[in-house]
Amino acid sequence: MGLNSHPAYLFALWTSQLFLLTAGYWRVNPRIITAPQGERRFPLAKHESLITLYHEENTSSLFVGAEGKLYYFDFETSVNYTEDFPEQESGICTKPEDKKNYLTFIGKYKDTRLICGTNACQPTCWNWEAREFGATPPLRPQAGRAKSLVDARGLVPFVPDQNSLVLADGEDVYSTISMHWNNGKIPRFRRVRGAAELYTSDTVMQNPRFVKAAVIQQDERYDDKIYYFFREDNPDKSPEAPLNVSRVAQLCKGDKGGTGSLSASKWTTFLKATLVCVDPDTKGNFDWLQDVFIVPSDKGWRKTRVYGLFSNCWGYSAVCVYTIDDIDTVFRTSKLKGYTGEMPQIRPGQCSQGNHRTPLETFKIADSHPEVDERVQPAAPRNRPLFHSKNRYQKIGVHRIQAGDGHTYNVLYLVTDKGYIHKMVETSDGVRNILAIQPFQHPAPILAMTLDHTRAKLYVSSAREVVEVPMDMCEVYNSSCNSCVLAKDPYCGWGDKKCVSLKDNRSALQNMTLNSTQEICLGVEPPPGDSLRGFQKVTVALFSRYFLHCPIESRVATYVWHHNHSKIGTCNPTHQPCIHFIENMTHDNYGNYTCVSEEGGFTQILVQEWLVKEPERPQLLIQRSQAAVISHSFWLGFLQMVALALLFQ
Repeated sequence: MGLNSHPAYLFALWTSQLFLLTAGYWRVNPRIITAPQGERRFPLAKHESLITLYHEENTSSLFVGAEGKLYYFDFETSVNYTEDFPEQESGICTKPEDKKNYLTFIGKYKDTRLICGTNACQPTCWNWEAREFGATPPLRPQAGRAKSLVDARGLVPFVPDQNSLVLADGEDVYSTISMHWNNGKIPRFRRVRGAAELYTSDTVMQNPRFVKAAVIQQDERYDDKIYYFFREDNPDKSPEAPLNVSRVAQLCKGDKGGTGSLSASKWTTFLKATLVCVDPDTKGNFDWLQDVFIVPSDKGWRKTRVYGLFSNCWGYSAVCVYTIDDIDTVFRTSKLKGYTGEMPQIRPGQCSQGNHRTPLETFKIADSHPEVDERVQPAAPRNRPLFHSKNRYQKIGVHRIQAGDGHTYNVLYLVTDKGYIHKMVETSDGVRNILAIQPFQHPAPILAMTLDHTRAKLYVSSAREVVEVPMDMCEVYNSSCNSCVLAKDPYCGWGDKKCVSLKDNRSALQNMTLNSTQEICLGVEPPPGDSLRGFQKVTVALFSRYFLHCPIESRVATYVWHHNHSKIGTCNPTHQPCIHFIENMTHDNYGNYTCVSEEGGFTQILVQEWLVKEPERPQLLIQRSQAAVISHSFWLGFLQMVALALLFQ
């Protein structure tokens, strides 16, 4: 039986993979990290099934809404407290689980911070008075101070609902939440605060599931648009058609309603288009929109990028990127699906200046033919998914960062269903997956995530804890200059003999291209191939079993084991771990062992162990001395060694 198929080897392989997956931060490509660095965390008082995060940009504080409780955490000062928001029994709820107060909306409205909850099926908002962060004791929420918003219908659902979407924009609030307990079974997109209330017609969407909404300011104020993203039942019922289709809808922010009595309170500028996310090589269609993240551009609203996270029936994921310019062009120029008549002077979807309402004829055409014929394709030059993966991603965040070369890179943070965050860098050559983060002390699903773009922090919550994760975890690449530069992490560079954040050292060495990095680090550290570490002396008993572990630092590198300068084996980096197993330690097995990786012309020695015989009369003092110098790879595999020994008995 070969080593690769031996049960003990397979068990060691499995346990080593398990160790790596539960050891903290690890890097998919090119590095695996086994020690979390830089994160700060706060525990929650109990297991929370529903989490709402509210974070103000460029602050260190975070509000967390949960069942009957508001948490406040300051990650800089460590000030934290909780405030209870108990439900007020109304007798309306029919299900026991609904007779609670789930805080589902925390935000600012007219310079007032509101805490809003379901409150046992009678949605209610409390005014949280402004105060200096960190003050003690905390001020109590003042129920009734904001009398105009005590009734929170439209801001909070009557019961916890995953199909709820609320967008606050100045004095206007937009919502997909039903306004009445026994009415409004058909989901609508509404304007519930600010200007006159408007709502979408009941026929323009089919069982929609809302994902994201945003206001995009355009060249003229009257032309400002609301875009919202959703998925709905596919009207095409043919056997080969997918059950769901992903959409983007547009509304004019200044919509005043229609001129007729039936259209006076309706959005009259609604149009929808299909979002295409198809891999042209495999014809694989990703039709299930999961999440959307919008990245503004300093080159104007037309260059604003929309990152759509999609999945398919197999659970695989893809990210497709669109521009607001492409979306706007489709709505302005495309024909209406199924409409063959002449267009009126005011085209469906066209924004009107001043206080003019939409003519009845225009509204009737748009209301009966709300879908445009042309579909929104991913942005050029790719016109294809940014990437697709077998991972099941659930959330996406994007952060723009200027690297040392002066170029700005978009860094994607993708949440997996296993509780990891994959950090990916978008370059002209594609997407490079550089780090996978396990933010919690124990693997757990991520219920919510938000970004602080100014401070470069991620805030994530599980059911048990909330964690602040720095985006510039440069210390994970600290082993050498080449290791740091090869990471191609736009936040990091080599300076002061360590891998540092560029916000602390803008002159640090960095290379974001795919070229070799040898010339960058030349003179900074020993030439490639030289020993980076001294040999670690390890005492191994004669006729015992032993194995050496080589850390996989890159999925594209080559790994070779040497014994006394002779090649004895290679490892496939796609199969972890890379180990050399000695089943029976003989005299010929003693000596020097090295594991060498080679990538892009750069060579480094990752493991150097000197295996020596156990003394004939070992003493306790000598054993302790030897134990102190046992290599990291030995301790990493200690559990597997015990398992191997038991299996071979």
